[in-house]
Formats: sequence, structure tokens, C-alpha cells
Amino acid sequence: MAQAPARAASVVRLFDAHCHLQDPRVLSVAPSLIRAATAAGVARFAVNGTSEKDWHLVKQMAEEYPWVPERSPDWMDSLRRFFAETQEAAVGEVEVFQQQLELAKELNKPVSVHCVRAFGDLLEILKRTGPFPAGVLLHSYLGSAEMVSSLEILGCYFSLSGFLTGMKSTKAKKMLKSVMKYVASLLEISEIELAEVTYKNATKLFSYHGSKVHNEVEAV
Repeated sequence: MAQAPARAASVVRLFDAHCHLQDPRVLSVAPSLIRAATAAGVARFAVNGTSEKDWHLVKQMAEEYPWVPERSPDWMDSLRRFFAETQEAAVGEVEVFQQQLELAKELNKPVSVHCVRAFGDLLEILKRTGPFPAGVLLHSYLGSAEMVSSLEILGCYFSLSGFLTGMKSTKAKKMLKSVMKYVASLLEISEIELAEVTYKNATKLFSYHGSKVHNEVEAV
């Protein structure tokens, strides 16, 4: 979990709930990316490792401010050791799904899941394995609105990524705007206040025992 440098007080606070700043394609410019994101209002980053090969980079990055074919035969033992040595770590990028979900529940760690066109299967697996008191982040959620309540009961949080806002489909953009307006009106707060609520919710999710993130207030 990386903490961003100080930011301008007037900027709306954002929490990048899923990124790969340790990726070799951007690692050399990660400091400048962090500075630029901070200037835009991103206060915290959840950096997700992709294999045993980059776990140390993620840990190092957190101190400074499992793609399946690459895993070793004892990858689960390695993952357990990593969690024992790195209390601030959460579970994600989740690929070997059932085993990692069970491990996250056992260790009371939040989970980061990116689901693509398999939300029916996802819901059934989460029902079978859950609930998850530490939370499950459904990163870059593109499932149906009808599934939200069933997933929420199991302890799921939802993040919407830049992929959605960058889609050519005006329908997707209108949907996102309408959802934001609806949630703001439902809570009887402004859209700016809603942005702060989403930041606080992400902070709550990632403020588990051992994390470098400290929960500032109760989530909504």
C-alpha cells in the first residue's frame, strides 16, 4: 500500500484502488506518475503484485512513499510467508481464485478481484466461500446493477475505473453520471461530498490490521 506525498488541500481526495506501478513498463517513471497523480488529488494507491517476481517491488514501493504460468510449485507457501512477513499486504491480484479467497478469509485480509464477463460464476463462488468480513474489492466493476445488492451482502466494495469513463459508448458514460447523481441524492449530499465518501470507503477497506492506511472515519 503506497502513501502519496502531500497534496493540495483544495483537491478532491481520490483513492486509486487498483494499479500496477511496479510494472516494468512504468517502474522507471513511477515517481513522476505518483507526483502527477497526487497533484490531481490521488491521496493513496493500492499497488497489486502479479507474481512472486514482483512482490518485493510492491513491498519496496509501499515502504518508499498470481499470473498462473509464472508461479512456482510452492507459490501458496511463498504467499503465506509473504503475508507473515508483510502485515500491510492484502490479497490481489487474485487469479487462482478459490484458494486465494480461502486464504484471504483465513487471514482476515481484503481481496482485490477483477472480474470480466463471469459475474454469475463470481457470485456463486463468493456465496460458497464468503462472507468476507475484511471486504472484497470488485475492481473496475462492469457487472449489472441488479447484482450489486447480492454482492454487497457478501462484503463487496465496488470501484469504477478510467476504462469506463474512456469508453466510446455514451450510454456507459451516461450510466455512470446517473448513478453518481442518484447515490448523491439518495444520501442527500452533493456530488463533491459523495467523492469524499468513496475515498473514505476505500480507506476503510484498506485499513486492515498491519496496513499502512489508517481509517480516518466510519465509512458510509
